[in-house]
Amino acid sequence: MDLGPILPGSIPNLLTTQRLQAQMQAGKFSMSQLETEISSGQKFQLPSDDPNAAAQAIQLTSLINQYTQLDSNTQSASAMLNATDSALAGVSDALTTARSLDISGIGDTSTPEQKISMAQQVQGLIQQVINAGNTMFGGRYLFGGSFNTSAPFSSTVSGDVLYSGDQQALDTMVDVGMSQATNVDGNTGFAALTSAPTADLNPALTLQTNLSDLKGGVGVVPGVISVTLSSPATTTTIDLSQAKTIGDLKDIIENALGSANVTVSINPAKNGITITPTAGTITVANLPNGTAASDLGIAGTATTSIDSGDLDPRLTLTTKLADLNGGTGIGATAGNGLLITNGSTSKVVDVSSAVTVEDLLNLLRDPSLSLSVGINAAGNGIAVASRLSGADFSIGENNGQNATLLGIRTLTGNTLLSTLNYGQGVPVNGGQTLNITRRDGTTVNVDLGGSITLQEVINKINAVDPGNLVASLNKVGNGISLVDNSGTGPLSVDNNALGTALGLAGSEPGNNPVIPLVGKDPNPQESGGILDLLVRLQNALQNNDDATLTRLQPLIDKEASRLSTVRGELGSRMQTLQNVDSSLKNVTLQTQQSLSNAKDADLATVLSELVAQQTAFEATLRAAAQTMQLSLAQFL
Repeated sequence: MDLGPILPGSIPNLLTTQRLQAQMQAGKFSMSQLETEISSGQKFQLPSDDPNAAAQAIQLTSLINQYTQLDSNTQSASAMLNATDSALAGVSDALTTARSLDISGIGDTSTPEQKISMAQQVQGLIQQVINAGNTMFGGRYLFGGSFNTSAPFSSTVSGDVLYSGDQQALDTMVDVGMSQATNVDGNTGFAALTSAPTADLNPALTLQTNLSDLKGGVGVVPGVISVTLSSPATTTTIDLSQAKTIGDLKDIIENALGSANVTVSINPAKNGITITPTAGTITVANLPNGTAASDLGIAGTATTSIDSGDLDPRLTLTTKLADLNGGTGIGATAGNGLLITNGSTSKVVDVSSAVTVEDLLNLLRDPSLSLSVGINAAGNGIAVASRLSGADFSIGENNGQNATLLGIRTLTGNTLLSTLNYGQGVPVNGGQTLNITRRDGTTVNVDLGGSITLQEVINKINAVDPGNLVASLNKVGNGISLVDNSGTGPLSVDNNALGTALGLAGSEPGNNPVIPLVGKDPNPQESGGILDLLVRLQNALQNNDDATLTRLQPLIDKEASRLSTVRGELGSRMQTLQNVDSSLKNVTLQTQQSLSNAKDADLATVLSELVAQQTAFEATLRAAAQTMQLSLAQFL
């Protein structure tokens, strides 16, 4: 339909109408956004609405989630430590009762019948402490270390108490960059393991030794070195960074310089490596800002041979037994082995099938032996401890030298006399002599005054009649043996305090001079923890053993003091967690405030803006109505 020509002034009115329509659409959108902010309480609904604020909000939300998880960890850790301390409080109470019973049982103040009754009370204390040691929290046993899914403490048929857990600390992240141990293992809480004899086994360096195992396990990071030979006159830069073992190091150096010019070999005497040129001299140096040559001990000026010195490889599970003790091994194993006595169990462990340290440890993990075994904390020897409380424990020889050369024999020449007989020592300075009646009927009185070690006692006996009256450590088990070829009569040692303390009191009544008088082990090991003390207290009361009751009294006091220290450390950990919890709550609150500032709408401001937008929109509507009417009139 032809509407006729466009009248003058109609185009500006049309443009005005379009502009007003656009303003109305924009006003509607703005009011809709403001209404959404009011209903949701948030400044934006999509990240694209405000990218900067959205990015800040996402980061702050992530932080709040992290702090919330850390706070949950802290609360859980605090609850576990509180439960642990509560269990140990019961153990402390049991020690107090045990001390009272021990004092009451000494001497004639209590009748044998009363002591039997007190022994029954101690049996109740033993069960009370076992129950405390088997406390569960959150579905796991508190004192089992990493073995926390089964009860760590149990009574044996012999009346001893077995600890089946380990000594692993379980750490929980409680703050940014901060972890906290949330458990107390059974050995820390109850002293459930004996101390473990150990020694540096000085593993020999081999071509298979990892560079990461050098320097006692600190390791060496191989880098680039400079090597100068005088014949042929060359300077070579050698990159050792790909070397993993001593063998790799040897191959890289010899290949770089030519094996006809240089040899790299193991130096058994120094337990290191030797680099030797075929002719002339060699100089090894670090590159600027490098330390590789120094770290390997091979940095040096012109010389005919460079020795690294002792590279001190650490002991590992794959270390061969033949490589121990500088490569001399542990002695002949066929027909020998270890004689291990743990409570009522005495067993020879045949180690002849073991090739590596791991093989040996697996043999010692025989369940019937009830042992805790592993590589020691220093990383240079093995550690073997008893898991039994209330039982005597020892490791001795079985004709060979395996236990001694493994560093785990519980009685050696270096054993201090003061540690014998459960720490009661040997009265070498008490005015008595060691009285030995020899096979020819004569008596010798050996003055052991001033002796400090067992070897000094052996030496003084051997000085009486060298080669004829001979003292040595027992070939089987532990103790001192005497051999005397002075005649064919009996060989005996007086039953005085000195002879008894050395385990030598007694007689070999035969007439064969090559048969020794075999002494008893004067150095049985005990854990000394509360369960060990309670079992020994029960036995002493039942047997009316005043000597043991007297010995136990200071040990009970010592254990109470040790337990108090453990609980004090627990309290310190709980205080730390309280401080961390308070800090986390404060920082979470501050972060939530920052998140609110970035994300939440200011309702007062938004309402004000909405009113302003509504007013502007109504004005636009009125203007649009007038403009559209005028335009229509002109159009008509």
